[in-house]
Amino acid sequence: MTWQKRRAMVILLLVLVIVLVIWGLSSNRISSNSVLVLDISGEIEEQRAADVLSAFDGKTPVLRDYVEAIEAAASDPKITGLVVKIEPIETGWGKLEEIHSHLLAFRASGKPSICYLGGDGTSNVEYYLATGCKEVWIVPTAPLLVHGMMAEATFLRGTLDKLKIVPDFYHIAEYKTATNELTEKKFTPAHREEVDSLLHGIYNQYLTDVSEARSLVRADFEALVSQGPFAADEAVKNHLVDRAAYWDQLQQSFKDRGKGWRPVELSRYRESMGESMGTVRIAVIRASGLIVSGESGNAPNGSFIMGGDTVAAELRQVRQDPSIKAIVLRIDSGGGSVVASEVIRREVELARNSKTLVVSMSDVAASGGYWIAMPAHKIVADPDTITGSIGVLIGKMNVSGLYAMLGLSTDSIATSDNATLFSAQQSFTPAQKQWIEKTMEETYSAFIHGVANNRHMTAEQVDKIGKGRVWTGTQAKDNGLVDELGGLDRAIAVARDLAHISVTQSVHIVNLPEEKNFFQLLLEKQAGGGTRAGTVKAILRGVGITDEPLQMRMPFDLTIR
Repeated sequence: MTWQKRRAMVILLLVLVIVLVIWGLSSNRISSNSVLVLDISGEIEEQRAADVLSAFDGKTPVLRDYVEAIEAAASDPKITGLVVKIEPIETGWGKLEEIHSHLLAFRASGKPSICYLGGDGTSNVEYYLATGCKEVWIVPTAPLLVHGMMAEATFLRGTLDKLKIVPDFYHIAEYKTATNELTEKKFTPAHREEVDSLLHGIYNQYLTDVSEARSLVRADFEALVSQGPFAADEAVKNHLVDRAAYWDQLQQSFKDRGKGWRPVELSRYRESMGESMGTVRIAVIRASGLIVSGESGNAPNGSFIMGGDTVAAELRQVRQDPSIKAIVLRIDSGGGSVVASEVIRREVELARNSKTLVVSMSDVAASGGYWIAMPAHKIVADPDTITGSIGVLIGKMNVSGLYAMLGLSTDSIATSDNATLFSAQQSFTPAQKQWIEKTMEETYSAFIHGVANNRHMTAEQVDKIGKGRVWTGTQAKDNGLVDELGGLDRAIAVARDLAHISVTQSVHIVNLPEEKNFFQLLLEKQAGGGTRAGTVKAILRGVGITDEPLQMRMPFDLTIR
């Protein structure tokens, strides 16, 4: 290739780059009189999956994308209204409360906000979120499946009996029912009491929030809920929704307001928002998923794995960074490994000793999730955050009966009786049970005294509200386990106040873990020869099976709908 051709090619490439940059900048520009349109459905996560496929597929919205966009749109002169399209949602009540509260705050802008219920399944969860908007519209043929709530748990003991598998588990105390789904066939009295309290706590919050948002008398709304579901026209008649209409009619309503219909989707709007470059830096560390030893990652089923070493390193990083004035630890975890939880707790304690540290609880911060929270200066939870679960469990499955039924056999040689401690071919021996009881008692005592010391309570007071029991955020506040009710924005405000950061000072939020693009993740994968998400261990951890015997786990898997 001649020099002239090479020069022409370089010039052409430079022109192409310039064109692409200009196009990119112009494509992110939001026109005046735009309407922000949010599509909310499925699972809402705290953080994006750190894997190559997720990065290649595009950025799926996470909680902060929704709430930051709603907050920005309220004061953005180019945004004249907000539309929220809701399809079936599969997420916890804590995150829903945070989006709901931001939708309520958006109303103060005076701009119209409409929720459009166009999916097949509009139940309590979807309707709760919808009432954050000033108006609720529904497709004329869509039923509003608002009705009483129920809590449901699945028990596998009968199946295990048929498979000749013996679950051999122990726990402290009676409300620590994480393994009841394996050891029982229905609710125990303590399990039922706990679930009943949790269900009614969430239900009462639902009734209060929705009736206030819809300007209904709470008793009247509760009566309506007990009569549901409703056809669309019945929902309109009973003031549960404002209008039964179609999508084209919603668009026309904005045109009729004189501002036109210029929709802008969330991803495009988020790109146009840019990043706050405040003079004061506050770190927000997100700690999500099953707590395990080692590094954080993602299981193939999409669930998050919180690695003790990873989160500890992030805490250590911001603790040693003089530009960080305060730390907010955002927890969304039902616990896991005692060892990994303690590794994180130690770093939380060290960080608290050098900087302001506030915990913000998402859907759940229970058991190990509460263990890592307890050293914080302040703990902030949503009203329906599932928290507490101060307890411990340990156990294994004895599959020798299944092996025999299948004609499988094993043989082993052990150097001592306790060498078989976690063998899946036998139940615990009496001597091994003594070790288990001693270990659990020591761990439970450490948990009780840790909470007592950090929450300025006596060990007896903590034990009374402990015993493995979970509470809603509201109940936890009444019990002294939580300081304030609110979302991440409230936790940041508390951190600002404790760190003596003036309200006039702009704040830059440093989010950890840092999000990486497709090429960064691809390079990491090649350099590391793979990721833990692709291992058998990651698969097992994704469904809650770990090789760490002593666990601080939430007392049960429960669906409230």
